[in-house]
Amino acid sequence: MKILRRILIVFLALVAIAAIAGTAFYFITTKNSRLDEGKLYLSESYATVYNAADEKIADVSSENANKKVKLSGLPDHVKNAFISTEDKRFYKHNGLDYARIAKATLKNLTSRSFKQGASTISQQLVKNTHLTNEKTLSRKLKEIKLTRALEKKYSKDEILEMYLNTIYFGHNCYGIASASNYYFGKDAESLSQAESAMLAAVIRSPGNYSPFINPQKCLSARNAVLKRMREQGYISESDYEKEILSPLPEKKDNGIASKSYLQCAYEEFENLPIYSPYAFTRGYKIYTYMDSGLQNYVENLKTDADRSGKSIVVENNATCGIAAYYSTEGNIPRQPGSLFKPLAVYAPAIEENLLSACTPIADEKTNFDGYAPSNYKDVYHGYVTCRQALAQSLNVPAVKTLSRLGIDKSEKYLSRMGLRLSGKDKNLSLALGGVSEGYTLTQLTGAFSVFANEGYFSPPAFIRKIEDSEGNIVYERKLLPVKVFSEDTVYIVNDILKSAAKEGTAKKLAALPFDVCAKTGTCGSEKGNTDAYAVSYTKDYTVNIWMGNADNKLTDITGGGLPCHYAMLIDKKIYKDKRPTSFHDSENIEEVVLDKISFDKYHSVVRADENQPKKYTFTDIFRKSNLPKETSKFFKAPEAKASVAYKNNRVFIKLSQTEYYDIMVKRTLNGKSKVIYEGKHEQVLTDDNILPNEKYEYTVIPYYTTDGGEKIFGKELRLPVVYTKSAKKNATISDHFDWWEN
Repeated sequence: MKILRRILIVFLALVAIAAIAGTAFYFITTKNSRLDEGKLYLSESYATVYNAADEKIADVSSENANKKVKLSGLPDHVKNAFISTEDKRFYKHNGLDYARIAKATLKNLTSRSFKQGASTISQQLVKNTHLTNEKTLSRKLKEIKLTRALEKKYSKDEILEMYLNTIYFGHNCYGIASASNYYFGKDAESLSQAESAMLAAVIRSPGNYSPFINPQKCLSARNAVLKRMREQGYISESDYEKEILSPLPEKKDNGIASKSYLQCAYEEFENLPIYSPYAFTRGYKIYTYMDSGLQNYVENLKTDADRSGKSIVVENNATCGIAAYYSTEGNIPRQPGSLFKPLAVYAPAIEENLLSACTPIADEKTNFDGYAPSNYKDVYHGYVTCRQALAQSLNVPAVKTLSRLGIDKSEKYLSRMGLRLSGKDKNLSLALGGVSEGYTLTQLTGAFSVFANEGYFSPPAFIRKIEDSEGNIVYERKLLPVKVFSEDTVYIVNDILKSAAKEGTAKKLAALPFDVCAKTGTCGSEKGNTDAYAVSYTKDYTVNIWMGNADNKLTDITGGGLPCHYAMLIDKKIYKDKRPTSFHDSENIEEVVLDKISFDKYHSVVRADENQPKKYTFTDIFRKSNLPKETSKFFKAPEAKASVAYKNNRVFIKLSQTEYYDIMVKRTLNGKSKVIYEGKHEQVLTDDNILPNEKYEYTVIPYYTTDGGEKIFGKELRLPVVYTKSAKKNATISDHFDWWEN
């Protein structure tokens, strides 16, 4: 008993010491924390934006920042939407919900994470206006002290009113007055139940749940709020069923077109790890990659042929920064169509040594276990090279290549370029850009810049750095390139896409006085097209054009048409007074002379013999890790096949397998040889100059003449001996000699 008593005393002493230490730590940590009433009311937030030359280009201010709402003027369903979502016991606790804290702690312990929060509306107001987002014990203790002070000084309705007037709703909207006007074009006092629920959903993560960025996520989150309101008795079942059918707001043009770059820059800012909307209400400076001259050009680029919306992205490949951006539809995800072929299929297949530029692929109607893709206008070309298949954007060869490559390997390379796939995307339609959620034009532009950057990928960005109002750098972008493809793979892809710009689907770019690499893409059906792309790139810039409509309204525009024309005009503008920087050569690339006969006849890629005449050869480039190993034997030692027949005092020599050689035929009589024919291949040679009752021997010798004029003789072929005799009267050749007809 004495031992137990001693243990209990020691335990109680330790608890007391811990309690004293904890209390002391609390008072020491929070001694300078004071509730500042002035911070509970946000003033207008603003930012100054600069271009790539550090020139001021715009001031961005929050909308209606100084407009406040009175809680008494709001419908009950507005208040209840936020209470049901953020703090359902708001009117019952004193600022700290201990039951919720215990529940969250238990969930975090069991899940070994800190995802479950327990902050009340009062705590959120204090944190947003007085503290940072750092997840530390000292910050939490300060939050607790300030929350208690807040609850003592203000009523619940006053706290809720301040909360609604300061909370951040994304898109530079602070407070419910600003958000209501931005999203719905109305005062907060007129918000419907569904609109209130959407705003309550958005504040959880404005970058993820904005209806203008992720409409599906927003819709799901809004309906989850409505469900909670129904479960907590704030709305009826009938209202719930009606409100979940309400549409989300449609994105509207909130200003002149030049704001499109600024909007993207601000959206990027909101998604930076350092971003907290409440930390920047005193003003800050955003430095972008914008080339103002180029930006002005793309904003005003249009033709009389414009028949849809459009987006234009120009990326500086050296900085991976967006030099110019314009969109009438927003930076929305879209199906990439055939623009995806180099990214998902051909570059990975070349990297895996499954293909070279001249690998022959059978372009023919093919059924892949129920999936039967078609070429444009259902036209097929037989055997084509990889170069032709990609330059002409043929569908069947792309699907065949992906089938051989494997979707898992394709996904590996796509993920390195920031192009994620969902489970339902993992099928062969991926080769033709069949992805469920699509990608933004900036994402696709960043992926194509890999080919200009020797196989390295860095996500494209609008922002270089950010400074606070005192000039302190709070964010500076650092390029952390990821290796996607080897430089020799990139060299081959670039060479093929130069072919696409010269004679393929992007041949409108052939008008440029310099080489560019290009790829087009079109999505649609026989009823019309929904998306049309053209991307072109040099070592310096990647230019990407998309044309279509956010509402999927059909158009007759194709990627090789107006988008390609726009890409050509922008490239011409960029290089008005200069030439593109040359792509780097690769020491791991080798140009190989190939045998055209084997390629045309047997669809095999083999080296040409060193003496092979040029008319029977062609050249292409290869990775040194994937060189053709076999050498053609057609011209190593020429061989011929022949047969001989005698009829009507004439000798007939039928030749075969000699169409690539010249022929010399010798006749031997009584030990003396004579050349009776020398020249081009003939199917049947006739010797009329013979005598009866003699013995003739014939020798066939194939040969060819090198480009240097040297004759290379092959193996002599001795034919069976011919014995002549007196001619049979009235006989015809066909009586005994019909092999030439077979």
